[in-house]
Amino acid sequence: MPPPSDLARSTALGGGIAAGVLAFLAWCLVVFGALVRAHGAGLACPDWPLCFGELIPEFDLQVAFEWGHRAMAGALSVVLVGLVAFVLRVRELRARFGPTIAAIVGLLVVQVVLGGLTVLLGLAPWTVTAHLVTGNSFVVSLAWLSGGLREFARPAPVRRAELPGAVEKLVALCALVLLVQFVLGGLVSSHYAGLACATFPLCNGDSLAPSLAGPIGLHVLHRLNAYLLGSAYALLAWRARRSERVGRLSALALGIAISQVAVGVANVLLEVPREITGLHSALATALALATAMLVREALAARLMGSASAQVASRRPRALEGAR
Repeated sequence: MPPPSDLARSTALGGGIAAGVLAFLAWCLVVFGALVRAHGAGLACPDWPLCFGELIPEFDLQVAFEWGHRAMAGALSVVLVGLVAFVLRVRELRARFGPTIAAIVGLLVVQVVLGGLTVLLGLAPWTVTAHLVTGNSFVVSLAWLSGGLREFARPAPVRRAELPGAVEKLVALCALVLLVQFVLGGLVSSHYAGLACATFPLCNGDSLAPSLAGPIGLHVLHRLNAYLLGSAYALLAWRARRSERVGRLSALALGIAISQVAVGVANVLLEVPREITGLHSALATALALATAMLVREALAARLMGSASAQVASRRPRALEGAR
């Protein structure tokens, strides 16, 4: 495979930086959305895409939250279109990153549709939950694209050691359990179950799991899955401690997970204050980003290991042919 052209490298570097900035802005948008919910402003504009039938309505605090969230989402969408055009104008980058960019655009379209449905269906729990999961997936995909573009721009490929199978499995487990946790978190939020268990560590002073039905059940499952998730990250950090890149990311993910559990406990004990709710959302997205980078590193290490094995298998054949 010929080396990338200078144009491809410079475009990849600029696009990678821009995608990283866009991922940060999308992260802020996710937190903004959590604050919209915390202020009870999800239906402050009861119609969509306009607000009270107007492009720019009269503002009060709740309308400002909801309208500002929509305006920020629209601005971010326009910037994404510019980024896509900038990157895809180079043939080498189209071939390498076209599928990833198509997935990002698809996520954005789905997210816009879900945002509209969330309003039009009166904050239906399934739309709120899907909106949360898709929004975080959008942030993660932008960060994934940023990492890929910046790595493409490097003059030499990043060298990665193949990971033990146990570490790969733990990375996959963390990603799967985290996805379940996002779904449970969305259901807790959309069913207003944040205080269904008003004490900690027991639920309402009774037991760890007095019920698995209704709002209490959602809250209990969210707690229990958080314990499972924290344990998975702790085990991963221990098993990956000798791997330079994955070890660092695992330690970072564990630190975020511990902080997230502490903030979740504070959310209950302080009766779901808005600021803590926003922080809880910010840390959740940070954990998703760290986990996505872990998955990316594990996949890249496996691909590099497979390529090295193929090269090694060709050498004996080449030597036999020379004889």
